[in-house]
Amino acid sequence: MAKYRVGVIALKMGAPWARAAASNPLTELTMVYDKNYDRNDKIDKKFFESSGCEILKKEDDIYKAGLDVIIVASPDHFHAEQSIKALSSGSHTICEKPLAPTVAECKKIIAAVKKSGKRFMTGQVCRYAPGFVLAKKLVDEGRIGEMAFIESEYAHDYAKAPGFDNWRNDPKIKREGFIGGGCHAMDLLRWFAGSPLEVSCYMNRKLLAENKWPTDDTGVAICKFPNEVIGKVFVSVGIKRSYTMRTVISGTRGTIICDNTSPSIQIFEEKFIEQTGSAFSTLPVNINNHNVAAELDDFVKCLHEKRPVLTDVYEGTRTVAFGEAAIKSAKSGKAVKVEVIK
Repeated sequence: MAKYRVGVIALKMGAPWARAAASNPLTELTMVYDKNYDRNDKIDKKFFESSGCEILKKEDDIYKAGLDVIIVASPDHFHAEQSIKALSSGSHTICEKPLAPTVAECKKIIAAVKKSGKRFMTGQVCRYAPGFVLAKKLVDEGRIGEMAFIESEYAHDYAKAPGFDNWRNDPKIKREGFIGGGCHAMDLLRWFAGSPLEVSCYMNRKLLAENKWPTDDTGVAICKFPNEVIGKVFVSVGIKRSYTMRTVISGTRGTIICDNTSPSIQIFEEKFIEQTGSAFSTLPVNINNHNVAAELDDFVKCLHEKRPVLTDVYEGTRTVAFGEAAIKSAKSGKAVKVEVIK
């Protein structure tokens, strides 16, 4: 079988995708493009220049090449335009998370997917982190009973990660950290509990005040999910601590605590309380919090087997709708119903 010819746009976030395409037996890394290739010292130029792929000087050339797959790994505010161009060129498309900064932009991508007839993946990598994958399996097996409460957090200090040319802190872009980074935690909640019906949120801007951050840096949302499940999502892009995405799922017969940076997850099962006392059991997992190789492998297998992509354009849009509702709630001081995306 001929390999899928892959192109990658933006080579900082795109580097793991490029390496995955170069190593996957079903794909060939064919060409790459980054408008800041010559200026950005954090791009692994040694890899790209030794990989055998073509390093383009013009973005339009990647859309003209007749590639099977184009991966969009640029900053959020380019996602809609570049994804639409990729789809319009006839390529199956993967776009990094968040799908776009707003639901309105996401809907433009939905229209382009429908028009093109091509497969589309939103790169929600936490669904491929081994700890979260195992936790989802245990929940689906009923190991902790019926879900009652779920919480997740995205804690990452952007004072140390402002992005190339400080794009995350650009007052013209006004990137919302609750969506831009928090989409990880919100998508995890949605994966486990379904799309929320309503959210009530508070936000502030204290942790990055010295950095003159253009949007709120910290927020917490209380959420109502289907089946009377309640939840909480905490997002801070200024928190003074190590990066974490600690997630807790509580059910009628037990609790799971998991993260994407820990070598194990914990599970408390009520049925074993006589043997273990009140102790949690520890289950080892690999630490692979950016398991892009598994994402790409899943996508090309979807193409090869002609099956749906699980994190498709609608899933990406629903996660952005979750974040947009939280931001609206924080601004209005009222609970906000989450837009239903079909």
